This record gives sequence, structure tokens and C-alpha cells, in this order.
Amino acid sequence: ERHRGAQRPRSPRGWGLLLALWYLAFYEPVITELHLRRKSIEFIFVRFSAWQYAGCDKLWAGLVTTLCDSVRRHFGALPLSVYHVMGSRPRYASGFSQREWLLKRNTCVKLWALLAVLGAGLAVLLVALLVPGVKESHALKVVGSTVASLSGSGLVLGAASVLKNLLVSEKRKIERLTNSEKFASQLGFMRKVRAEVEVLVGFLAFMEVFERRQLRVVLEITSLDLCYPEKVAGVLNAMNTLLSDANSPFIFLLAVDPSVIVPCLEQTSCMRGLADNGYVYLNRTVTLPFCIPEMGARSKLQCLQEAVQTREDLMYRIITRNVERG
Repeated sequence: ERHRGAQRPRSPRGWGLLLALWYLAFYEPVITELHLRRKSIEFIFVRFSAWQYAGCDKLWAGLVTTLCDSVRRHFGALPLSVYHVMGSRPRYASGFSQREWLLKRNTCVKLWALLAVLGAGLAVLLVALLVPGVKESHALKVVGSTVASLSGSGLVLGAASVLKNLLVSEKRKIERLTNSEKFASQLGFMRKVRAEVEVLVGFLAFMEVFERRQLRVVLEITSLDLCYPEKVAGVLNAMNTLLSDANSPFIFLLAVDPSVIVPCLEQTSCMRGLADNGYVYLNRTVTLPFCIPEMGARSKLQCLQEAVQTREDLMYRIITRNVERG
């Protein structure tokens, strides 16, 4: 990207965090041809072990909450909270314009009008309290305090909404929906979960334009072949739901044993209409299947050596690998 003369990528940390909050509040991102041609890609790896959530009733909910929590920890809670209240999804450029940010005129007008009304109300209140000869005017004091409180309440409500999303994460929201009996048996449950995922996708699209690079969220799903059949089908359905959007930035790495997964799928109700063939369903879910070859003698010996080593030796190996990478 630097050799091509393109703009350097930036990060929402330090001064970049303040800049990101400024763009979140007052600008709308635009996906341009320049952005689509960028070669710089950042991968966000999310590791999901299905066995850790095997005890819950809805295993797929654990997948969605892990995704939301990982993205929140990667970018920080504050930018995502501000996006919930004031952010907007990127729009596509109408032509070959290279302008990536458009000012939110309505937001600016509303904010300046609110500040102007607040200033006017405070001015009237101060005049009613301090200017001699006007102090006795009770009506003026009431008008000034009312205007100031009403205009100030708008700012307080906006700050309260940001604070609420800052304290209550997307993971907590989905967990509340999962535990609620009111949504457990209704279609509105999945609609609300889908809405949370769409907000997450919109935030990632916003951060792509801000960071000036492509973002890909890679979910590594392991230990799925250790779970019960119905839960296996739920995780695969959740994957299809997240990938239903053609512009979704998600990449799934599914590490399973097909000889174990296929019998699990054939025992569930999701196989109706597919001739009770688990391989057909799995082939429709997995886009690029490939198999790891059988382990050789040298690899087996290396795994055996790592198995018999002590815990301290394994930690020391991690430290030496980090030194080599450095």
C-alpha cells in the first residue's frame, strides 16, 4: 500500500480513538473504488471451542456471544457504544469519487440548535438571577430553567444511551434474550439476535473505511464433534445465518471429523428434505473442504515429546518462539 502511494492504515488507539469517535459522531463513511482496491488486510481471529459451551441449551448462542465479545475487546467498548447511538453504515459511492467521508448535516444542525437553545436558556436564567430589577420576575426564572432543562435533557439522554451500551455489552444482551422465556418460543428472538449481528457487521464496515484497510473476522470452530447432535446442527445453522449476507466479513474455519459430524446431522430434524444424507448438508455448508493428511512418524514423535514435557518446558518454548518472531 505504501509503494502504491496510498494512504497509510491507522488504528483506533491513542489519538486515533478520538479521531474515530469524531467520525462516528459527525461523519458518514462512503465505500469508494479506492477502498475496494486496497490490499492491506487485517485478520481478527476468534477461537471458539464448542465443548466449552456444550452445557448450555443453545450452543449457537455461545458462538454469537463469543463473536460479539471478541470484536468488542479488539476495538474497545467505547467506539462500539458510540456506533450504537450515533453511527451509520457506509454507503456506496455514486461514481468514481474518492471522497470517503460525508458530513452528517442533520446531526450537526440538531446539535448546534440544541446547544443554542441550551445557551439561551442559561442566559435567561442568569439574567433572571443576577440582573438587578429582574430578580423579582418569577416567570422569567421559570422560562429560563425550563428551556435549559429541556435542551440539556437531550444531551443527557444521548450520553446515557452511550453509557448504557458501554456497560451492557452485546454478549450480555444476547444472554438475556437466551435466558428469557418470553423470547425462547417466539420468532422475535432470532430477529433481535440478527439485529445485534447486523449492528456488528455495520460497525466492522465503518472501521474498514476508518482504518483504511480490509477487515476479516476469522472464527475458528473446534471440538464440535464432541457435542450432542442437536447442538451440532444449531452451530451449523448459526454459521449459515452469519454468512447469509454477501458482504459479511466473516470467515469460518471448521475443524471437525466428518465421520462423527455426519451421523449427528442425520439424527436431527434439519435433515428433512435432504434424503437423510448428512454429507449433502455438510457440503452445502462448507465452501472449501480439505483434509489434513495422516500424521507421519516424525510428527507423532514430536507430539509425544511435547506430551511428556513439563508445563514449564512448554511455556519456555512459547517464549523462545516469541523471541524468534521478534
